[in-house]
Amino acid sequence: MSIFVYKALNKEGGQQHGEVQADSRQTAIDFLRRDNLTPIFIEEKGKFEKKQLSFLKITFGGISNVDKIFITRHLAAILKSGINLIEALQILEEDVQKPLMKKILRDAKVNLEKGQPLSTTFASYEKYFSPVFVGLIKAGEASGTLEDSLEGLGEQLQRDYDIKKKVQSAMIYPLILLTATSLIIILLMTFVMPRLIKALSQTKITLPLITRILINISNVLSANPLMTILIFLTLIFLIFIFYRSKFGKQIIFSLFEKFPVSGELIKKLALARFSITLRNLLKSGMPALQAIDLTAKTVGNIKYENALVAIGSELRRGAPLHETFRRRSELFPQMVVSVLTVGERTGTLERSLLVISNYYNEEVDRALKNLIVLLEPLLLIIMGFVVAGIALSILLPIYQLVSSFR
Repeated sequence: MSIFVYKALNKEGGQQHGEVQADSRQTAIDFLRRDNLTPIFIEEKGKFEKKQLSFLKITFGGISNVDKIFITRHLAAILKSGINLIEALQILEEDVQKPLMKKILRDAKVNLEKGQPLSTTFASYEKYFSPVFVGLIKAGEASGTLEDSLEGLGEQLQRDYDIKKKVQSAMIYPLILLTATSLIIILLMTFVMPRLIKALSQTKITLPLITRILINISNVLSANPLMTILIFLTLIFLIFIFYRSKFGKQIIFSLFEKFPVSGELIKKLALARFSITLRNLLKSGMPALQAIDLTAKTVGNIKYENALVAIGSELRRGAPLHETFRRRSELFPQMVVSVLTVGERTGTLERSLLVISNYYNEEVDRALKNLIVLLEPLLLIIMGFVVAGIALSILLPIYQLVSSFR
């Protein structure tokens, strides 16, 4: 006999918890149902205590983009096979490994049994699921096309994930090059330059300006080498935290937007995300005004967010859709406006948005390749100038010293 810890709903819908002794988990569930209780959680006492110890893992584990893609695509596939939603959630719960994902799917199943929609559960985990994620599921439930909404959401998440990985892959080489070169320079200034300074200080030659500048920098860095290395590592960490913050991303984006190649890439990324998000929201049955407002919150670019909010306001006053976009030609190119105009007039706006999305996904790939082609030689030139400067600061005084003996 084992002791099981349980939570259950009584006839009045109230929640109660306690312990029950039974031979197996199923027997414990039968005991609870016999007492007119609907079990929402039941676990063997020893296992339950172990799960309590894994609270930190559940709290900090997080939900990755891959997890969201898994949930949406697999849930859509299971539902299309004819299995009902509660059974589909049960199947997914058994397949996933992360405790937090298991908890979310379990909560969704319990809420469905209590008559609440699936979107309610995801909305309660707003830290992990965006308004678009919740909105698409809610719209799919309202229109009776939940499978299609989940499938479209999975495709959108996959596209976002692929683009993000491409951008990260494009930036790996420049970041490694910059970090390695910076570390080498600091090591040279901290450990090599002091020895050179000691040798040069015994001569009476007038040092070049570039050498004097580097000597002053070296004096600062070599005063406490361990502290210098710690400051350098701390600086890298702070830059990473700054980049991850919303404010930091806005600053970096505004800086990159000033350069032609990176500015075009950011613009194309925003247009690709705008078009696919709006298309999926409209396809799920969401009203156009609500879809535009929701797209504005998740487009990931402050300029496009403000533009879409303004477009929503103008549409409420009766302005034609294509005209609101035409007035913002600096953000929405003529091609986008023309395709939207045709889609609005022919009643094929969803198809038009898909055309725009596919086009800009290809443009993002092209812009990324151009950026990589430009970045590699540019960084090599910059690093070459830095290394040449250090070499000159060392070689010039040596040359002066040799010349003085002639």
